[in-house]
Amino acid sequence: MDSNHPPPFRSFSTTSSNYSFGSSSSSTPSRSNSSGPLNLSNFNKPSKPQDHLYYKCETLKRRLMMLDGMEPLMNLAFAKAEKLCEQQSLSLAQERNTTTMDRLSIQSGSSNGSGSHRYHATHGTNVYQENLLTFAAGVLPASISVDPATQLWQLFQEGASLCLIFNHLSEHTIAVICSDDVRVCKKSVYDFLIAVKTHLDFEDDELFTISNVFSDSTQDLLRIVAFVNRLLDLNPEFAYEEDDLNLEVQITDERSKVFKEIVDTERKYVHDLELLLMYKNELVQKDALTSEQIHCLFPNLNEIVDFQRRFLNSMECNINVPAKYQRLGSIFIHASFGPFKAYEPWTVGQPAAIDLINKEIASLRKASSLIDPGFELQSYILKPIQRLCKYPLLLKEFIKNDPYSTPSDELHVARAAMKEVANQVNEARRRSENVDFLHKLVERVSNWRGFSLKDQGELLYHGVVGVKDSETERDYVAYLFEKIIFFFVEVDKAATEKPEKKSIFNGRKKSSSSVSQSSASLLESLNAKNDKTPLELRGRVYIQEIYNITPRSSNGYTLVIAWSGKRESGSFTLKYRSEETRNQWEHCLRTLKTNEMNAHMNKKLRDSQSSTNTNDSSIYDYIGGATESVSFEHHHLRSANGPASRHHSSSSTHSMMRNGSRSKSAEYMRLSSSSSTASYGNSTTTTPLSSAPQSTTFDIHISMIYNHTKVRELLIVSSQMSFHELYSKISAKIAVSDVVSEDILVTKLRYKDEDGDFVVLDSNDDWSLAVDELNGKNTITIWVS
Repeated sequence: MDSNHPPPFRSFSTTSSNYSFGSSSSSTPSRSNSSGPLNLSNFNKPSKPQDHLYYKCETLKRRLMMLDGMEPLMNLAFAKAEKLCEQQSLSLAQERNTTTMDRLSIQSGSSNGSGSHRYHATHGTNVYQENLLTFAAGVLPASISVDPATQLWQLFQEGASLCLIFNHLSEHTIAVICSDDVRVCKKSVYDFLIAVKTHLDFEDDELFTISNVFSDSTQDLLRIVAFVNRLLDLNPEFAYEEDDLNLEVQITDERSKVFKEIVDTERKYVHDLELLLMYKNELVQKDALTSEQIHCLFPNLNEIVDFQRRFLNSMECNINVPAKYQRLGSIFIHASFGPFKAYEPWTVGQPAAIDLINKEIASLRKASSLIDPGFELQSYILKPIQRLCKYPLLLKEFIKNDPYSTPSDELHVARAAMKEVANQVNEARRRSENVDFLHKLVERVSNWRGFSLKDQGELLYHGVVGVKDSETERDYVAYLFEKIIFFFVEVDKAATEKPEKKSIFNGRKKSSSSVSQSSASLLESLNAKNDKTPLELRGRVYIQEIYNITPRSSNGYTLVIAWSGKRESGSFTLKYRSEETRNQWEHCLRTLKTNEMNAHMNKKLRDSQSSTNTNDSSIYDYIGGATESVSFEHHHLRSANGPASRHHSSSSTHSMMRNGSRSKSAEYMRLSSSSSTASYGNSTTTTPLSSAPQSTTFDIHISMIYNHTKVRELLIVSSQMSFHELYSKISAKIAVSDVVSEDILVTKLRYKDEDGDFVVLDSNDDWSLAVDELNGKNTITIWVS
């Protein structure tokens, strides 16, 4: 199938009357290709080998070998391609050594203290051009010298091969000149294009250009391949019949089964990327969006598509190679050196892209019918990051079933590299999102009690956590900065707000075959952010006051935080909804403390070097702080109505956690459940100044069934979570689930009410109603499709 044309089964939309996501139905007939039913079976339909670069180039190469006089030119192209493959292999070996040294350098730099919690990419995107010399990523198996795409690329750049093709199709002949001079080769390409236009009646827009021939783009190569195939079709003598070219992975054991899954899902992923690229080109041709908006919607798309074609081409080169000689690991290692860095702008730009879709949905629908700008387009935008995060899981499964794998081989290196890439991409997304969350935090808090956010460093993590302090426990909205953790409570909303929601939607249920609103409304409900509720500052603890962090899992996922001021010390427990979140906070806090300690040690070292009378043991004074009395200069917060709400103090550290019913000028209750004087060891339990009211927030354990397949892992969410967050977490959970192998498209969420009837979830109100119907229970099953 020509890559320049959309596959026939991808013409559908989410706005059809057959697409259920609400309570009312639409009887308006749908237009062709823009509002048809959402065909999920087609969405998961695997892509064929014939759709992709390897097959197209290999079959064309075999057709060209049928032409008299082509073999010497093909051999010359083979030699040139082989040299490029050897150069790429050498470049990757050097790059791997450099990367290893860089990582050691980064670890060493981290041990010297950087003062901040940051992740670093070891290389820029220019590496993508430096070590990718062929149309295949990584190192080819020993039994394969060149890939067919690189060989054809070199063949066409000779120019003489194109002239020879023309001479077999026309009575008029042109000179076939073999030369290493690029100018002569370009002249041959020019002669070919003029001859085809003049004698074979092709139009300019059907031809490729000289620049296309000497480009290193897969898109240009595919254009040339498609055109040359059209030329050969003019002569029945050169018709190609499929022979022994097999690009299907034969399943013989568990290893081959996983390999087949990797290849098949990669073909489907590349197919979806190419469809997205065609959609982008249609928008550009129709001037539906400005160039800035196009870049916002599809950052790095051309670069991602180009490399993923090479990535797949390399995989397919390994299909007919004996298992022990395959080089699958080198493909992923190569990708981690630079090409996959292109995903960082993509993931960072996702929120802005979705906002743009919501804003321009009418223009997008009018400009193209390839992809509906409702759920479908959003799902395609999420695909690249989902795929990137799936690679480590696929490699883990492959290694587990590979009898030839050893801990030191390139498959293990590849998995570690891909985990690092996925972490870097997720970190880039998190940091970008945190900038927005920080702006919104400033808007949500009216009284900062004298604190200045600009003094607290970068926002690192945030979320709802349970805080246990002696006898009391309640939920707080916590924000972890580089220097401090803030604890907030949401200001109570009007008591009538929730009953109104329930009364509006109380009569709505049992809707599984109708539409309540357009795709635009659906996306608006999905992306409605429940983060405008005012927050009240109730507590804080400085990072420098924390001296011990202890994870526990006996009663949920918790961290016990021990802190100390100059005159008091204490501890409190943070409870998280998932082990992953707990581990992220723990790793972050330990990194912050390590950086702080190393910075302190370096300062001591510099001071000791400047004085000949300095005792060497003073360098380690800071480390002793965990067991001996140590002083921290910290801030003490008094009454908000006091003359100085924030100043330096040598007194004990206080939090601001207090009962909401106390007056605003009341003294803040302690965060810790124990206090001591002058040391950490002799602590005595104290009673909190007041007990906080019990929060109405509770955890909900969600069982998920995706297309009749039950997901093994439970999803634990807050009862106060917005529908958009719920949808995102369910999509992410299913995407990484072991029982789901195909790329997912979540379009419908349903649960059963007390009567056993299915009720569709598509808004915050629907989710609130579902929570209300739990009646004290904390479990629910959601059907995902």
